[in-house]
Amino acid sequence: MKHTVLVAMVAFWPAMAQSSTDEAWAELRDRTVAECTRVAQHAAPDADLSVTPNEYGTETHALALVVTTLPDLPAELSVCLLDKQSGAAQLSVPFSDLPDALQP
Repeated sequence: MKHTVLVAMVAFWPAMAQSSTDEAWAELRDRTVAECTRVAQHAAPDADLSVTPNEYGTETHALALVVTTLPDLPAELSVCLLDKQSGAAQLSVPFSDLPDALQP
């Protein structure tokens, strides 16, 4: 009986690990969007925001591209960094000289 349970656990372990990993990445993605939205709203409370996360980022940080748009002004692109361990988010100042292909 113990042998059968052990074999079943070993057979399903990759699926269980993958499911857990997918859930963890989804949670980090949601946290990245929430925290980056929060800091961007604080920086530009009247702006329309678009937050595009990259939860994989670096070993220590999740990243997001943040586009802020205010009426009658060009859209601005910033980068948000979320510390994966502490959860602290930081927003860069907007990029000033982007190539035309990268204009938001």
